[in-house]
Amino acid sequence: MDDLLGRARRGDQRALEELCQREWRPVYALAYHAVGNVADAQDVTQEVFLRALRSLDHFEETGAPFVAYLAAIARNLVRNRVRNRPTAALDDAAPSAATGPEALAIEATEVERVRAALRELPTDQHRVVELRLSEGRSTAEAAELLGRSPDAVRQLQHRALVALRARLRAPDPAAEETETLR
Repeated sequence: MDDLLGRARRGDQRALEELCQREWRPVYALAYHAVGNVADAQDVTQEVFLRALRSLDHFEETGAPFVAYLAAIARNLVRNRVRNRPTAALDDAAPSAATGPEALAIEATEVERVRAALRELPTDQHRVVELRLSEGRSTAEAAELLGRSPDAVRQLQHRALVALRARLRAPDPAAEETETLR
């Protein structure tokens, strides 16, 4: 067992602080990569350490580094957040206090454009995007839910993203109409 971890488990406050400082960055990086913004990543990271420290007495050494245990907690927290907010990727476009009405209108239009493009995808492609990106499910979980192999899910996801990208690059008829009116 890691000496620092062992001392922290025995109640050594300095070891506990060092352990948190040592493992903070990799846990935060994982959280930030998963949630995509600083505030949520900080919240997830803080919750990871609170949960880990509360259950430190019950932590069992398996040979994996302690950060792997923390990463598992982080993944579960992120998965729970995403499941509770299935349209998180689109709804995170919440306006800041400094956002003006024009920016809000443009943002709302873009969000609706993405949603419309998603609705145009074939059902299996729409479902894989929903499972993998909106719900944050792993390839294996999506494969099980879709009744496909993990490789098939990866290929389906790739095709869905290519199709989505093409739809979003295509000129927006509403925007063209607005330009014509100017």
